[in-house]
Amino acid sequence: TETSITPADCNTVEQDAGVALDLVNKHRRDGFVFGLFRVADAHEQRIGNTSILYLTLDVLETECPVLSRRHWESCEYSDTSPMASNGTPAGSRDFGQCKIITYTSQLLKKSHLYGFNCTLSPVPPDLLECKDCPVKIEVLEVTEQHKDIAAKALEKFNREGNHTCYFNVDKVEKTLK
Repeated sequence: TETSITPADCNTVEQDAGVALDLVNKHRRDGFVFGLFRVADAHEQRIGNTSILYLTLDVLETECPVLSRRHWESCEYSDTSPMASNGTPAGSRDFGQCKIITYTSQLLKKSHLYGFNCTLSPVPPDLLECKDCPVKIEVLEVTEQHKDIAAKALEKFNREGNHTCYFNVDKVEKTLK
């Protein structure tokens, strides 16, 4: 049978994109959960009882680490304005684009991740400025000094808390000034 790639159904593409993004977030092992900013492109290919979806999604990092395994819709974005005046994403998190391929068996009605590639960029410092913000946010490169500071803070938290478990710094993802 002949197969062709056609534009995805506009009525279901946002829901399909959300499912695909959740699959990507579950697959990742470090960083922050990606949230959906917009669907940039969506095409579908049907082969027998299988539907293959090719998505290009614009994404924003949320405040939730991927290890939290929280769904992207339940995560918050940065406290700074999510949009700059020129319509581009702002805030202290990275933004970028994910190209995602999923396939769904029409018999099982469950989407599976075939593959993905996400490219992120830090938000340019000039977009982090906001007229109502009391301070300017700057993203710093993570150094050994930052890792030591985090370890000492967590050591104090462990010492002063009444916990049944103790915590330890695995990785410092990002440092803001």
